[in-house]
Amino acid sequence: MPLEERTIVDLREEMALRALDGRHAVTEVAEMFGVTRPTVRQWRERYREHGREGLGDRSHAPHSCPHRTDKEIEQLIVAERQRWGWGSKKILRRLEDAHPGLKLPKRATVDAILGRHDLVKAVSRRKAKGKTPFAERYRATEPGQLTTIDFKGQFRLKNGPYCYPLTIVDSVSRFLLACAALQSTQFAPMWKVLLRVFAKHGLPDAMQSDNGPPFGPTHGKFSALSVRLMMLDIRPDFSRPDRPQDNARHERMHRDLKADTTRPPSGSFASQQIRFDAFVRIYNDERPHEGIAMHRPAQIYHPPQRTLPAKISKPQYPAHFEVRRVGSGGTVSWNGAPIFITETLAGQHVGLEESDDGIWSVHFYRFRIGDIDARQHVFI
Repeated sequence: MPLEERTIVDLREEMALRALDGRHAVTEVAEMFGVTRPTVRQWRERYREHGREGLGDRSHAPHSCPHRTDKEIEQLIVAERQRWGWGSKKILRRLEDAHPGLKLPKRATVDAILGRHDLVKAVSRRKAKGKTPFAERYRATEPGQLTTIDFKGQFRLKNGPYCYPLTIVDSVSRFLLACAALQSTQFAPMWKVLLRVFAKHGLPDAMQSDNGPPFGPTHGKFSALSVRLMMLDIRPDFSRPDRPQDNARHERMHRDLKADTTRPPSGSFASQQIRFDAFVRIYNDERPHEGIAMHRPAQIYHPPQRTLPAKISKPQYPAHFEVRRVGSGGTVSWNGAPIFITETLAGQHVGLEESDDGIWSVHFYRFRIGDIDARQHVFI
């Protein structure tokens, strides 16, 4: 069935009807469609008030305003913050909806504007110490936002060597983006598969993995994968240690993959890959999934709008940032002395912004990756 036959409005209508029929709790409907409970309530109330016509994407302004000045844009940002108290990401999304033709600044610039107007609440740095800057997990509500990645446990092929299946899945639609028969869990072959997926399907907002190699960090706070993802403006997201339920959808797919393609195993990597490819086609196009109301992933999935760039641009930091190059040992120079950040950022440039007395926030591209305590001369 072609993807165009079922629109996002169709899915929202079915979600709303299930939430209204009295047989399903909001939590159950959210699980069926892979969305949050507030999302279910939103479409339920829109449908109750306006019917199907209320399920389309809304614009909060009748006309676009592409010619607003920087000062006017700043006033819009400040007004949104004062009204709602939300952060830069939500502010930008509201302004995008309200003014479709308006050229908006990046999140870092919005954060700087909020800071200039004393609209940023002070954060306790002690509470942040020792935590990953991405401790709060990314919550996807639409296909194309969150990709999950994992290795299915290795198994031995008939001709002797071990096979390590790498699987990549769209979290909301369950669309299986890739299943590759690899000879190891090393970073280089895994990254080649990821690049092929990004080139074919586009760049998600975030990618979730467990903390094991090659996904999680081995030296310092960040893995090579985390650094590469941030350079592509993809947020690295990690499951909690020893909590496979954080990626339960992916794990369920792995059980089907093992049963259908590895018992018995094939005689070579090439023949095993043929079986993996057949599984991907059936899983995406033929098999109804209970978690998405018995739809097929290909009926729901739509790729992200962002495409893989031909060349990764260098990070651009606001003028008030201090820019430092990370040395080969993973350190930056601060007041004449080295501070260790992480070896995986060697050769890259980070931006430092003073956020409190003696505390400097460390940014890599658009991501805040931690803080430097200038008094203790440490990265936290």
